[in-house]
Amino acid sequence: MRRWMTRFTKRRPTVPVVRLPLASVLAQCAGNWVAVDRATNQLRAAAVTADALAVEIRRQGLTGVAVMRAPDPTEPELVGLG
Repeated sequence: MRRWMTRFTKRRPTVPVVRLPLASVLAQCAGNWVAVDRATNQLRAAAVTADALAVEIRRQGLTGVAVMRAPDPTEPELVGLG
């Protein structure tokens, strides 16, 4: 087999990515705005307001995160507009 063919045909072992349950991650910071890693669902940053979280994300230089608000179990859930 030629050298260039073996380079593309050999399979490299991949490390499995462990994803945490998003509900358990959000329960850690209930009532706050959080930045969660998209690949592993690990909590990267949390703040009381969205603006404070944006400042924290820029300060840490985070990339590849999803920003969301972790709901507090005591607050009412919005179901519809009417």
